[in-house]
Amino acid sequence: MAIKFIADSMLGKLARWLRLMGFDTLYYPSIPDEDLVKKAKEEGRVILTKDNELACRNKGENLLFLSSSDPYEQLKIVIRTLNLNPWEGLFSRCVYCNKIVKKVNDNSKIKNLVPSYAYRNSSSFYQCPECGRLYWEGSHHNKIREKIKSLLKEENEI
Repeated sequence: MAIKFIADSMLGKLARWLRLMGFDTLYYPSIPDEDLVKKAKEEGRVILTKDNELACRNKGENLLFLSSSDPYEQLKIVIRTLNLNPWEGLFSRCVYCNKIVKKVNDNSKIKNLVPSYAYRNSSSFYQCPECGRLYWEGSHHNKIREKIKSLLKEENEI
């Protein structure tokens, strides 16, 4: 079974990066601690938190406390601690609503919904079935891959 996360309200950037890597990651900008813990238990999710008080109150739960405020450091810690493969599901989820994106079968249907340069230069488009956002491989994909490589390289040098 794939690992699933729920991130506390202080970890929005981390949640976004985990979603970029294809990990099912719930994130609510404002959620009471007791609701976060309840949802994690109900859905078998690992709680990611920067909240020391939450971590102390919930010892023994499936929880990872992250003391760093740097989202990249947080990401390295999560990858290392849970032995995650950041490449397996890369770009498979919507970074906004966490749903798995679906390949667009007929690009002509989205022609007016994406920038013209993207339509001309990309052959594959993906759409979130929940919020409708469209995704395609652009230069940002290479930048994201490079950032992940650099994080993993830094991790191996420690």
